[in-house]
Amino acid sequence: MKRKSTYGLLVLLAISLGTVAQSKKKVSFVGGARSLMTNNQLLVTDSLPDTTSVKRNSGGYALIDLGVNIKPNDNTEILGMFRIKNDYGGFWGAGVNFDVRQLWLKGIIAKKVRYQIGDINLKQTPFTLYNHQADRLDDLPEVFGMQSRVVDYEKFYRRNTWRQQGANVDFALNFSKYVKEVNFNGYMLRLGASNFASIPDRLMGGATVGVQITDDLYVGYNRASVFDVKGTVADSNTFHNNVNTINAKYTKAINKNTLTVRAEAGKSLSCQTFDTLAPELTDYFINASASFEVPKIKTTFTLGYLNVGPDFRSIGAQSKAINYGNRPVLYGRYTNAQAARSLSLLDVIADDGLYNRSINPQMAQYNQGYNIVMPFGMATFNRNGIYARVAHKTENYSVRAETYLLSEIRGMGTTALRNMAQHKLNASVNLNNYLKTKNKFKMHAGLNIQTSKRTGASLGNVDFKRNIITAGLQYELFKNMEILGGLTMLSAKGTEFTEDRNDYEEVTYFNQTNYDNQQRLLGGGLKYNFTDKIYLSAYYQSIQNQLANQADYTINQFGILYNMTF
Repeated sequence: MKRKSTYGLLVLLAISLGTVAQSKKKVSFVGGARSLMTNNQLLVTDSLPDTTSVKRNSGGYALIDLGVNIKPNDNTEILGMFRIKNDYGGFWGAGVNFDVRQLWLKGIIAKKVRYQIGDINLKQTPFTLYNHQADRLDDLPEVFGMQSRVVDYEKFYRRNTWRQQGANVDFALNFSKYVKEVNFNGYMLRLGASNFASIPDRLMGGATVGVQITDDLYVGYNRASVFDVKGTVADSNTFHNNVNTINAKYTKAINKNTLTVRAEAGKSLSCQTFDTLAPELTDYFINASASFEVPKIKTTFTLGYLNVGPDFRSIGAQSKAINYGNRPVLYGRYTNAQAARSLSLLDVIADDGLYNRSINPQMAQYNQGYNIVMPFGMATFNRNGIYARVAHKTENYSVRAETYLLSEIRGMGTTALRNMAQHKLNASVNLNNYLKTKNKFKMHAGLNIQTSKRTGASLGNVDFKRNIITAGLQYELFKNMEILGGLTMLSAKGTEFTEDRNDYEEVTYFNQTNYDNQQRLLGGGLKYNFTDKIYLSAYYQSIQNQLANQADYTINQFGILYNMTF
């Protein structure tokens, strides 16, 4: 079926190219190519020697994404992109896959209304439609960042957008009095298809109306609605999740400094029409912050308040990038008992099979060992507190720090509330500027601390801490050739509780979990940059994972990565 679809697309593109060539319209080619080869080794530390698991693994692939961008006229643009991929080990075409990667049409009607149909990258506000990517590591060293960018490319992660299929339209109206401009954006997406038996069609529609009152003041209304289409299955019961918000932004110059105030508030409703057992969840949120930029010292200060109700539900904002229900591709099981291997830092950074490409219409699982304070980003429900950020950047170095001090609004099985905190610090230094050398020499360090505590609860006390430390360097040996090094460590230790939920997302039980997890990921390699968009890299990485009540393991990986975009 994939081959037929690809052949059809090729025929369509050929016809389009012929027509466009005759009329001398503009045609451009876009896409990319990548080749990855890896050799992996698994080492298991267990009470009994592991004689069952495969200890060596070699693999990889080569792929090319070829897209044809056609502009038959000034108001229309078409993109069709197909992928040819060959897993290493496939011969004579047996391991070759053909697939359609992108297909969309966009244009302008009457020089005023813009539209797009097909594959769309969308986002609204952090509480309506937004890809928070809350569990991904910040400012990774380049030796790991190369693999992280592969995940971004594969899943179409671009500035917190979600890749969906549907239609989008937007336009703007200018005024001479009272307001400067009114912008409208609307979309309709298909989240899930019906099986014509028990699963109905599930759609998502939304709109944003923004009013630019003055150059300094903006006010907007946002709506995101997920709903089942009645009649697509025999059961007339349908699900609805509606979120309505109002946001505003005000900017004021104070001497040579700038004050920016942002705020968003709204309400959600999640219900099922005819299921009498299903709860009707409704709640609100408030998020407000003030930022003060001081150019003289190249620093920006931010202070904010966050309150997200325990029953606030927003599918578009609470979908997670990582699907913790998926198993890692590399060594998914290990030990003589063939136990499922828990995710490691190497998997989270490099395994694109763990990531969602589009919105998940169900509440996603989250992993406390990676993120317990804000697993759904700013849209994490049942959180109340303050936060602060400081960012300082010069040509020689940059520093960013942030702190969140939050607590629960409703206790988990008890009236006692958990207090949670997150502290992050990232710094990078361009040492070549200090050493007065032409060769690039950059070092980076980061720290991310999360804590969760609760005392005086009959259910049990909570005392949990998770730390992530990163460090990396890039040194240019000679023009375009870099040596890379990196270290990332994670530790999660203490006592926490996880909740069991039923089909209605209601908490039915709490499980006490004791964590004692230590991970250390080391990496080093060489990278040659042919251009800004083409490079070849050879690297070695080693992940050591020590787990409570599970066998420890180490995975060593040697890889060669060639990447090109055009």
